[in-house]
Amino acid sequence: MMHVPSVASLAAATCACVLLAGCETVSSETSDGRPMPPAVRKAQRAPDDAPINALSLTFEPKPGDSDGNNRPDQITLTLYLFARPYPAPTWRDGQFVVSAYRSGTAGSPSAPGTKPFHVWTIETRDLNLGRFRNLIGDGYRFQLSLLDQGGTDRIQGNSLDFTVCFRPVSGGAPVWSDGARAMVFEPMRVGESR
Repeated sequence: MMHVPSVASLAAATCACVLLAGCETVSSETSDGRPMPPAVRKAQRAPDDAPINALSLTFEPKPGDSDGNNRPDQITLTLYLFARPYPAPTWRDGQFVVSAYRSGTAGSPSAPGTKPFHVWTIETRDLNLGRFRNLIGDGYRFQLSLLDQGGTDRIQGNSLDFTVCFRPVSGGAPVWSDGARAMVFEPMRVGESR
């Protein structure tokens, strides 16, 4: 014999389905018990008239060999300009001066070394060539070679110290990288490519 559900039981089942479909589980912690991360906020961009007051310099881990003589000479550097207190880096017109010094001779921003091994100047007209945007924000990436402008890849020792100065076209104060960054130029093994 077949049991026919009553109107009351059908109404109760319908109400339960409607109520359960509207329920949502809200968790205040992850599956391992840690609290959920805060909501993502968009970093405030620096206004165009905010002066640049900080510069960050990074390198790719190893220099490459552009002429195949097993002596590294090619450097890829990334530069970020900041207008603190704004947290996101920004693009600005100006000039980058990148200097390479023999290890320990770079000096400081107030008293730079007097005999750089090599100097590269990246003018305003060339900055657009290196512009990029990534998770950090707006930046510049350039490839430089010790062989540029008749230079040499024969260095004393196996490292050079690098400094960068940004000179804004607005006429503001020059901004220096925070100290010298050392890069090792180890001879390449036969058959190694970078």
